[in-house]
Amino acid sequence: HRLPVARRGLSAYTYQIVMPAGAEPPVTSHAAALRQLAAWGAPVEPHWETCEGFDALVTFCQRWRDERRALEFETDGVVIKLDDLALRRQLGTTAKFPRWAVAFKFPAEQAVTRLKEIKTNVGRTGAVTPYAVLEPVRLSGTLVSMATLHNEQEVARRDIRPGDYVLIEKAGDIIPKVLRPVLEKREGDPPKWQMPTQCPFCQSSLVKPEDEVVWRCENASCAARIRRGLEHFASRRAMDIEGLGESLVDQLVSIGLVKDYADVYALTVDRVAALERMGKKSAANLIAQIDASRNRELSRLLYAIGIRHVGEGGARALARAFRSMPALRAAS
Repeated sequence: HRLPVARRGLSAYTYQIVMPAGAEPPVTSHAAALRQLAAWGAPVEPHWETCEGFDALVTFCQRWRDERRALEFETDGVVIKLDDLALRRQLGTTAKFPRWAVAFKFPAEQAVTRLKEIKTNVGRTGAVTPYAVLEPVRLSGTLVSMATLHNEQEVARRDIRPGDYVLIEKAGDIIPKVLRPVLEKREGDPPKWQMPTQCPFCQSSLVKPEDEVVWRCENASCAARIRRGLEHFASRRAMDIEGLGESLVDQLVSIGLVKDYADVYALTVDRVAALERMGKKSAANLIAQIDASRNRELSRLLYAIGIRHVGEGGARALARAFRSMPALRAAS
């Protein structure tokens, strides 16, 4: 049952004053910005503190490692920020992160549960990775039933076997991962897990280059690769096609309407409206979003199509250097 947004009881804290380009902020420090926001009546999380020196930072982090349990919301760490806004501008940012802030993560919460089986998943680049199917267990406020196992070598190194009881934790209190088997609870000598030799979705033979640890499905027509690739293609930081989410992508690929990125731009309102849980209005909105994406920058298209080793920063560098897709395709 979905409640209207106004009835969900959502709230937020404000942390920053954002100014128009070229305008000077009304304050010179982060502490002053928080005080100003509070004076304007904006909600500001009250447990911040200006720390002078490293010892003060350590003391603050250690204190909140325990006291966070008394807060009215879940938190997995403390964000340490440079106070001087002029120095922040000098430091700048990387492609994804500010250089003037760092997260201190609290020790992750752990739990023990049974590993029912190990399955494999296929990513957009064809990488085939194992994951754990668990007996559901509550961890950091959520019910966890799956966890990452990274790759075949990690499973073997830790001697993790289906049927084991395993110790799990949430990395950064977000992504569950299996740490190790609880050997004292192992029953008998269960068989070791073997990496499959075929793709679980298209049955193509898996390939592992000598210099890599990941097995890959090299079938560009594999439905699982196409699904993951389309989800990435439509994501906000790529082509930003709102409405083209996991369930709709699954339908489009399953019935063969979309076999590659180009097929997205051949979709029509009538074809989309005929899909499950779609109507004329939803279909028209999606087609409008698809049409709007035709005007995205070249860098976003290069990031969206999922070239291996080309992230957002690399895509921007390629777009600056070549300026068009034909020029890039003709490059050595």
